[in-house]
Amino acid sequence: MASPTTPPILVLGSLNTDLVSIAPRLPAAGETLAANDFHMAAGGKGANQAAACARLSRPHSNNVRMAGAVGGDAFGPLLLRALQRSGVDVARVQALADAATGTAVIVVEASTGENRILIHAGANGRVTPALVGGEEEEVFSSPAAAAAVVLQLEIPLPTVLWALRAARLRGVMTVFNPAPAAAALPDACWRDVDCVVVNESEAAQLTGVAVEALDVKEGVEAAGSWFVQRGCAACVVTLGARGCFWICEGGQSGWGDVKGEGEVVDTTGAGDTFVGGLTVALVEGRTLREAVEFASEASGRAVRKRGAMDGVPWRAEVEA
Repeated sequence: MASPTTPPILVLGSLNTDLVSIAPRLPAAGETLAANDFHMAAGGKGANQAAACARLSRPHSNNVRMAGAVGGDAFGPLLLRALQRSGVDVARVQALADAATGTAVIVVEASTGENRILIHAGANGRVTPALVGGEEEEVFSSPAAAAAVVLQLEIPLPTVLWALRAARLRGVMTVFNPAPAAAALPDACWRDVDCVVVNESEAAQLTGVAVEALDVKEGVEAAGSWFVQRGCAACVVTLGARGCFWICEGGQSGWGDVKGEGEVVDTTGAGDTFVGGLTVALVEGRTLREAVEFASEASGRAVRKRGAMDGVPWRAEVEA
């Protein structure tokens, strides 16, 4: 019997060209350091998460749609083709002739896989509700049109807030990765979030819990509870090599372990792979605990390959 198809997912977010340098270590301020390698790749948190949703869906098909914008330069078509190779429907990605495609300059430390990233928004800064279809956009009309909407903060905040509210009003699940973290988000927005996913630095900035406090269990639990107390149905705090913490609005909570074995090559796309895997598992009806386990397995495999999007595993790899 054929496997059931993952319900449709819409990712509204950024598309960037990643310019990646591999260095023996991260350079100090004012230091010029020779890189070991350089490559260019498709990226952007939105595009990476769309690719992750598509590659981790069952079966691999165009049930994942990307909405956003690229520029009129040579980078735009390269990004669209990369998404299509992952199985993403890009019909809702607009090409803006008078804008540059977003870019991310990434330095990866060869010995640890740790990274530092600089982003230029380009066309991503012009993603508005009107650009992606207007306030009555049919993608939010029902769970049948989109079972989940995935959002980040590399497009304008008003567009993100509009999408969260529009999806919530129409009963569509919202998965929100508020990255890069904004200094201040309106408290009301958290009531429109079904699941928020944050790393340690994002959790500290958004909740006010000291980043040093997140080194211990009690601090992580306090940060996760902060989101639930403000209306989020669920929160996952990712902790890199320490795994993650999850909590639901009913008070149920737990800890997830790092999955997978092997050398860590590049952590650039681990977080986006986690968000994609979590979303896929949730729309397939898994519990938050089960979804965290699936997402952890996927992200654990992602760090063992080079590249944010190229490193995203396929479902067959995760379930092998």
